[in-house]
Formats: sequence, structure tokens, C-alpha cells
Amino acid sequence: MIGFKGVPRSASFGFRAGLAVMAAAVMAIGAGCGDDDDDGGGGGGDGGGGSQEVVYNLPTPPSTLFYPALVAEELGFFEEEGVSPDLAPAAEEISATAFLDNGDADVSFADVDEIILARSKGGEHQAIFSPQHTNTAGIVVPEDSDIQDISGVAGQTVGLESEESTRFLAAMLDEAGINPDDVETAVVGTSGPLIAQTLEDGEIQAYVGNASDFTALSANDVALRNITPENVGRIDGNPLAVLPDTLAEKREAIVGFLRAWTKGQYVGQVNREVVEQISREKVPAEWRNEVSGEAALDLAISLMEPDDPDRIGDLRPDVWDTGQDVLVRAGVLEEGDTIDVQEALNDELIEEINDWDRAEVEAAAEEYAGG
Repeated sequence: MIGFKGVPRSASFGFRAGLAVMAAAVMAIGAGCGDDDDDGGGGGGDGGGGSQEVVYNLPTPPSTLFYPALVAEELGFFEEEGVSPDLAPAAEEISATAFLDNGDADVSFADVDEIILARSKGGEHQAIFSPQHTNTAGIVVPEDSDIQDISGVAGQTVGLESEESTRFLAAMLDEAGINPDDVETAVVGTSGPLIAQTLEDGEIQAYVGNASDFTALSANDVALRNITPENVGRIDGNPLAVLPDTLAEKREAIVGFLRAWTKGQYVGQVNREVVEQISREKVPAEWRNEVSGEAALDLAISLMEPDDPDRIGDLRPDVWDTGQDVLVRAGVLEEGDTIDVQEALNDELIEEINDWDRAEVEAAAEEYAGG
């Protein structure tokens, strides 16, 4: 998968492209199962009189995978905060940071690697919020496998979602002190049934891919165990990037946008049923196949689980240090081009965007559920 444009996506972390693929896959599985149109929920609205517009970019069109936007719109959190969100069209060929550089978005949910690489080339992009404290890319084995951690793949054959996954695997092996030459690889693609069969036949003993691939395996009744090195598994997905001048100019609106987003994110952690209800209404195409819809919702909620529920979106410098180290190990970033991670992170908004009453949000969700 491609994170930063022009960089093999599995050489980096693949969050952005991985979730885009996942959203497309969820919708494709259900294609042909009905003619219902979705209304593009989460794409914005007028937000009420006097609202401030915030143009934001996601890796996907409106999707369960980014349910906070759907929930914030449906439960009136954006209007409550006086903001009118406008979703900039996703484009896989354009990096998240380019949306900011080109003035096509005020804020953009990027990849850790996109921000690091942009800054290594002189960019001023900063991460101000990180909704996902989990890496969507990694390596898995069948639940009943004798392989207990990544060191166990030495002497085994690892399946890859694409040839580009080789560099991501090599970085993980290097981190674990394993010579990549001691591990055989085979490109097996992303078809759930095919990967399931190659695992069952013993042609591969482990698989490197993304959340979309793992969900496809689960849909084919393959129980999995994640053996991604712990520090790699903690690398954030889709931190929110902004340019300093934009933040200074639109600070109030961006704070309002993120307060509404964090409220929506919180609802997913305390009331799954409401998120499902909203998702089914806003993006019905993703629910034409029930198994895929349920899997996507479970994945989204787990990815959005914060380390500290009182500091949703918190930035973790140690995780970014790991991310940069993986880029160096993968050969994507030269040692001499590394950045000062602290300068890429701006956590001045975290306390302010979390300053709202959890009980009131829970009550709003309960009221919505009651019809």
C-alpha cells in the first residue's frame, strides 16, 4: 500500500491507503445487493447560521471507518461547535500533505510517514491530533500457529500482500534482529479465500498485510493472532496534519471541528449500537454485506480506542520516533534526513478539544437511540 506518494506503501505504514482499500472493499463486497443510495453523510452541511467552515481531507469518502464524522454530523456536534465541515474528495494519487500544500484542505488526516517525509524535505506540516493509536499494517499468523512472535518466522515462508511489503517486513525483521535472508517470502495478494487456502495448505506460515486483508481473512473463518512487534504495532494511524499559518488563521474553527470529532469518537467507545444505527443510515452500501459491515465497524471502533479517554487524540513522541526508525530501517528515509520529531508534533489543542461533558454526550447518544 502507498502511504507517502511515490513510496512503496508497505515500506512505510500504509494507514491511509490501507483504510481507503478497506472502505472500497467493504462497499465492493456488497455491490449488486441493492440499489439504495447513501447520502454521503459526514460530508458536511451548513452547520447553522454563523458557522465557520473547515475543509478536511480523509483517505476515504464518508465511511464507517471514520465514524466520528458521521456521528458528529448526525448528533449535531458540528453545529453545536459552530463549524461547518466540508470533506475534500479523497484521491489516492495525491498525498495528504499535498492537500495542505495546494490549499485544497485546511486539515488533513495523513500518515505518520507522510508528515515525517514532508518535513524531511523542508515542509512545515505539524500533527495536532491523532485519533488512532494503533497501526493498521502488520504481520499475522493463524491463531493455532506454533509461531508465538515475529522471531518464529525464521526459516518459514511469509506471504505478502504485494512485492512492496518486502521492505516493511525487512524493517520488522531487522528490528527483531532477524536476517531477512533467513525468511522466505511469497506474494499471495489480498484475496481472503486465496490467502486462507495458502495458510491452510501450509504454503505460507505468516502473512504481512493491512487491516483490510486481515478482515477479509476473518470473513473466511480464519482466526488470526497478531505478531507485529509491539512498538511497530503502536504507530499511530491517520494523525491530523495542518500548516502553522492555517492553524493560526483558523484556530477557533479547527478546535471546534476537533471537539465535535472527539465527541463522535467517544460515542463509538460507549455506545456501539448508536454508531451502527448512524452508519447504516449514512453509508448503506457498506452494510449490504452484513459480515463486512460488522467487521468494518468493529475495526473502526478498535482503531479509535484512545490510550486515555480524557485525552482523545493525544500525540505520543515515542511512537513517532519508532515510526521514523522504521522508515530508516526500510530504506525509505536516509539517516541524514531524519527530523526532530518534537518539532513535528503540536499538542497545544489536546486539552481544549477534550474539554466537554462526557455525560452530556452519552445522554445525546441515548436520546438518539430512543428515537
